[in-house]
Amino acid sequence: MVIQRKYLKRLIVNLLSIDKDPTVKNYAKKLKVKYKKRFTFVNDDFENLESIIKENNKTLVSGGIVADLGVSSFQLDDSERGFSFNKDGPLDMRMSGEGVTAQELIYSLDEKELARILWDYGDEEKSRAIAKMIIKERNKEVLDTTFKLVKLIKRVKKSDHKKKNHPATKSFQALRIATNQELKSLKKLLMISEKILLPGARLVLITFHSLEDRIVKLFFNEISGKQENLNRHLPQVIKIKKVKFKVINKKPILPSSAEIKSNKRARSAKLRVVERMVI
Repeated sequence: MVIQRKYLKRLIVNLLSIDKDPTVKNYAKKLKVKYKKRFTFVNDDFENLESIIKENNKTLVSGGIVADLGVSSFQLDDSERGFSFNKDGPLDMRMSGEGVTAQELIYSLDEKELARILWDYGDEEKSRAIAKMIIKERNKEVLDTTFKLVKLIKRVKKSDHKKKNHPATKSFQALRIATNQELKSLKKLLMISEKILLPGARLVLITFHSLEDRIVKLFFNEISGKQENLNRHLPQVIKIKKVKFKVINKKPILPSSAEIKSNKRARSAKLRVVERMVI
């Protein structure tokens, strides 16, 4: 709710905030008390944006859409959510608290499927070896906590202990993305935004890993007429006869050193913006 609070404080706007995490409701209530009619919170997935704005008596968006992707600090810091490889907790990773957990996902996949997820969503170079280790060990001992999973990954990535990133970083990212179907939601959001933004309105995406950023970058290039769709992860855009969007920042906006100093997790953030053109 940090971004929402800043928008409401600095700008005279009406803000519709969407978050699939039910634990955010308490923070949203405080903003509602302070900003009243200017703030509306919906506990849902932003892939349902089109139906959400209709339910709130809107059909098109005049100001803009800001999407802060990925996992929040609140989620990472809560060991019971299972997002962090630095905290021991249940192997959950669900943002909404509903659906299949990361543990259930791991037990439902065969070795080939698990390796594909680790590679596609985490760029994990040792995806096959890690998948093989997990499949081999998951029935010997119940794989139900984050530290148990970390232990298995470290057995495969013994030589990675001197590297800057934690050995489990990529695997945890991949399992989180798969558990929450994050790329599916992102693709839907991009497609919906293209339809509902009015001229002058902007679409702002904040990404935190290279896979998200590639999808957003190529989609923005596509709708601004820069290039054809060549990415397998990207939603297929209908060929545009007349370009309706322009890219505002050719290169992503990165966090300042001051921002990184106050919040180390912001170091991987990239912000990209497009604007609906007046035609």
